[in-house]
Amino acid sequence: MYSQNFGIRTGMTTATLTGNYDAYDFDFRKSFSPGYKVGFVGNFELSNIIILKPEISYISYSVKQQINNQIYVYDFEQSHNVVGVDLNFDVKLPGYWSVVFGMGFQYLLFKNNKLHINNYVQNLNQSINDSVDHNSDPFANLNICYTIRNTILIDLEYRHLLDNWGVADFNNDNELVNSDNRSVKLHMINISAAILF
Repeated sequence: MYSQNFGIRTGMTTATLTGNYDAYDFDFRKSFSPGYKVGFVGNFELSNIIILKPEISYISYSVKQQINNQIYVYDFEQSHNVVGVDLNFDVKLPGYWSVVFGMGFQYLLFKNNKLHINNYVQNLNQSINDSVDHNSDPFANLNICYTIRNTILIDLEYRHLLDNWGVADFNNDNELVNSDNRSVKLHMINISAAILF
């Protein structure tokens, strides 16, 4: 092992859904709702061009979609607060750029739902299932990294849910999506900066 560093990371995250369901308008622009992530990152040089980057982070993101129940059209926002654990490999490119790939898991800690009707916002209670399998999800990671002075890392990351989610029974469950294995995918784009010590 050539060298090792540890650092802190902070940034902005967004999330959007894709899937086929007539009652929900899965549209990226309409669902845009920025969140944030903070965490710790490791930087272990395995060779001249390959770096191992483990990371643990706290992430807050929301999915916001339009619902049409044949009578009313309204917006529903479902916020998730999760702990993420990732294991990524950084491959250096010429110059200060590198490509990073790997995978990770997110564990759901809290969930909050809001119903937007005209100018009225209603908070809806949502319980968290106690099952570890129900609350954890695997992700594939792919990002581009720009390094400044070997200590500052600027990352543009795409995260893709490897599992499938399901649309919920909104009238009974007061939620937009859940971890049922169906046909909904979650896509996340993160922009972050890390400082290594």
